Order: sequence, then C-alpha cells, then structure tokens
Amino acid sequence: MGFFKKIDKVFKSSESFNLMERTEVDLQIEENIKTVGIDKFATSKYGDLYLRVNELGGFLILETIIVSATDLKSKKGSLLTFSNENEILKLESDENKIESDFSNVVKKSVTKIDYNITAEEAESFKEHTYNEVRFKINGNEILFSVITL
Repeated sequence: MGFFKKIDKVFKSSESFNLMERTEVDLQIEENIKTVGIDKFATSKYGDLYLRVNELGGFLILETIIVSATDLKSKKGSLLTFSNENEILKLESDENKIESDFSNVVKKSVTKIDYNITAEEAESFKEHTYNEVRFKINGNEILFSVITL
C-alpha cells in the first residue's frame, strides 16, 4: 500500500508543473542568459535550471534562473536540494516572495531566485560534483538532472 501512495504523490506533484515544449526559442533564451554569465546547470522535462555563484555585499549567493512553462509564485520561498551519491546540500531561498516573469512572446516563465551559500559550498559548484537537483515550491517538486561537462 505504501508503494502506491508514493506513486500517487509523484504523479500529483508533477500535475502542478506544465511540461516544457522545447523549441528554437529555447536556444535563444539560453544564449541570452549566457551573455550575462549564467550557464545551464540542469534540465528536466518541466524546465531548465541556470546558476552562477556571485558575491553581493561581501556575501556569497547562488543566483538561479528557472526557465519553464509554469508561472511560479510563492509567499513561502523555495528549497533547492543538490545531491550525489555521497552528499546532499539543501538551500532555502533568500526571500520568501517568489514570482515568475511570464513572456507571452516565447510562452515561457523565467523565475529568478537567490540562495545564500558558504565559500565551501561555492567550491562544489565549480567542480560540478552533483548529479541531481530537486526544486521545491508550494509543496510541489521538480527533479532536474545535472548536465555533465
């Protein structure tokens, strides 16, 4: 009985996110994001995750951009969990209010979210030591696969 509850939970959580149909516009969006120094880190059938480590006011932050077909909104923040076989890194969003910018032209939502990180955590992103990322917002979750270099 527990197995079927887990399956139902997976299907229920994915209902809140729209599948992202990939088009040539996605390549243009990716190139535009790259011009500001943010690279694609992970992908899923619901969207793409871009990130970079930056310093702001003496503090390190992980800047993220999620491009998806779903307009994301929250007043409770989000959780980003990076993992591999040996390690799990959980990050809570810097701010509780999260809101996507939706483009009617390209039919995609762009969600920018910052996370505070330590110098040690920043180093792990340079080495691409993670192989999956879980993004949680409003009780829903997207599982991203990290792009290998």
